[in-house]
Amino acid sequence: GADDYVGKPFAPRELAARIEAVLRRRRPADTASPLPTGALRFGRYVLLSDPLRLLDGEGADQDLSLMELELIQAFAANAGRALSRDRLPDLAPPRGDEPFDRSIDNRITRLRRKLERDPAKPELIKTVRGAGYLYPG
Repeated sequence: GADDYVGKPFAPRELAARIEAVLRRRRPADTASPLPTGALRFGRYVLLSDPLRLLDGEGADQDLSLMELELIQAFAANAGRALSRDRLPDLAPPRGDEPFDRSIDNRITRLRRKLERDPAKPELIKTVRGAGYLYPG
């Protein structure tokens, strides 16, 4: 989705100024609080790597299984890239027997129920038709 337009002819200074404005809008607003070493941001949450756990904005631990944490880690490490249903089990291996081809869909649904403000309108884990799932970052 475009959020700016430059008509021709244009001055190089104007183009540079517009590019800077777009980049400034893409920067996170809360750059004042740096993340701990090895931590990844996942929306309003922070994923710590050792031990693997997810904290909310107030620093409270979220009650998630290891499988769910590994799935979040896969999304956070690949922010902005769609991950296919075939690729996700490689990044976050299932535990035990999951006999159904769509088991990853069930895992995503459970995560959305636990983490999204409105699971019917997901913001953290979006479905990309024909490609898989995406954490926009």
